[in-house]
Amino acid sequence: DRYPILMPVIRFMCTQIRRCRNHRGKVLPMPCSSGHPRRLRLYCLLPVCIATSAWAQQGAALGQLPRPEMQAYALSLPPTLDGNVRDDPAWQNATPSTGFTQVQPLKGAAASNRTEIRVGYTESSLWVGIIAHDDNPETIIVSENRRDASLDQTDSVRFIIDGLLDRQNGFVFGTNPTGMQYDAQVIREGTVGTFGGGTGGFDENWDGSWEVRAIVDDAGWSAEFEIPFSTLRYGPDDMQSWGINFQRNIRRNNEIVFWAPLGPQHSITRVSRAGTVHGVNPPPQRNLQITPYVLSAWRRDGNGSNDDQEAGFDIKYSLTPSLTLDATYNTDFAQVEVDDVVVNLDRFSIFLPEKRPFFLENAGQFTVGNNREVELFFSRRIGIVDGEQVPIEAGLRLSGKIAGRNNVGLLYMTDDGLEGIASANDYY
Repeated sequence: DRYPILMPVIRFMCTQIRRCRNHRGKVLPMPCSSGHPRRLRLYCLLPVCIATSAWAQQGAALGQLPRPEMQAYALSLPPTLDGNVRDDPAWQNATPSTGFTQVQPLKGAAASNRTEIRVGYTESSLWVGIIAHDDNPETIIVSENRRDASLDQTDSVRFIIDGLLDRQNGFVFGTNPTGMQYDAQVIREGTVGTFGGGTGGFDENWDGSWEVRAIVDDAGWSAEFEIPFSTLRYGPDDMQSWGINFQRNIRRNNEIVFWAPLGPQHSITRVSRAGTVHGVNPPPQRNLQITPYVLSAWRRDGNGSNDDQEAGFDIKYSLTPSLTLDATYNTDFAQVEVDDVVVNLDRFSIFLPEKRPFFLENAGQFTVGNNREVELFFSRRIGIVDGEQVPIEAGLRLSGKIAGRNNVGLLYMTDDGLEGIASANDYY
């Protein structure tokens, strides 16, 4: 009943199956080498082709539906970040948006369980409240709770924010009923080759500064997100409209639903088909961020004492809301997450993912080629020679968009070299 266009096709297929069972060599007398009548095989194949075509047309039609819209609300007081959206007075005046559509398993059908989304903001942060109703909450499936673990095999919600409304780039945030953090950066709808051993168009190694909490109750589960405006990229206007889309997975049903409908061949990274949230009033973005560091060591033994000091800094300057200049001097990456141990069983090099913050933002702008095939630029080669770490002296990096549509990525790095191993080197 959900797909009336397929009903005649299904009836026709059933008729052909009955004819196949009742066939005694009289109605369709042209056997082929397999022993089956050729004409019957053609009749049976034709409905399958028609059904496949109708299915594809219906999937394409999902991506052509009008974009949904919602309103962001100014919150008079910040919500309590505990995941309890239903009882938090800060959300009471925010009208929820609903109307999710399945892409799996029943394309175009309404979601089996209601999902409510609310978007609000305070002076410093964007807030998102999500209530995921569930008629059988004891069957909620959770498989991971570490940061950036896959959300595909668990009950989960995620959303993408396109603060510049360019319908190409954005940031993805997500969680599951345990309140784990998942985030990523999307460049050109996630269609740009690879970067640093992972996808450059969809960079899961990007880690923003934000918080989330989730709870499970008798009606399902809910989550609250607090995302500082400093984590996002947006325009200079006082009152803004942003691109936004939401995805919910109901794992026990193998169900995937979107707020802004997408075709089955697309994912949340399809920013061009995202909906719109109106009425966001963010503060002017800070144009300059300086992160200094100082290291000092002092040692004393029987031969006397000695000390060693080291200092450096990272600078991030927003030339425009969409164009960022990064600078670093005497760079230290001691706080970066260590790589997973990988055993290489073939003759090809291992491409470990890039995790150093200096290289991560807008990483897709520097993607040239395909991972382990033709990759002209691989940032992990900067600062290492034959397995030995080489100190980076300084670097500059310009990345973002110019004139709204032109992507730009420029990089210069220089290292000190290692005596007897590698001479000083410049990277462009």
